[in-house]
Amino acid sequence: MDRDRSLHQLRQTLRAHREALEGLESALLEFEESIDGEAQERPQERQGLDLISIPELCQELGMGKSWVYRRLRSGEIPSVKLGRSIKVKRSDLEQYLERHRYQPSDA
Repeated sequence: MDRDRSLHQLRQTLRAHREALEGLESALLEFEESIDGEAQERPQERQGLDLISIPELCQELGMGKSWVYRRLRSGEIPSVKLGRSIKVKRSDLEQYLERHRYQPSDA
């Protein structure tokens, strides 16, 4: 019984550490982006590739950074790494949203 309790405690501790590491990773990436000037507003008129920064992606999706980073890390939302910056092509984001469009059942 003591072994089961120890195993349960170990699992809880590992889960807490994993969540803390995810938070640390998000904070580090946010800090890195602020150094690179990523948090600035994107000009309305752009030519060429339409790339979205992580803060812009979070704002457009209405989701938090940790949620966004999990999708980027898993490859669910395709991304491009340019130097130390991570960007998402708008066309890739639109395809992701289309794949996840809610389709209510007729039943």
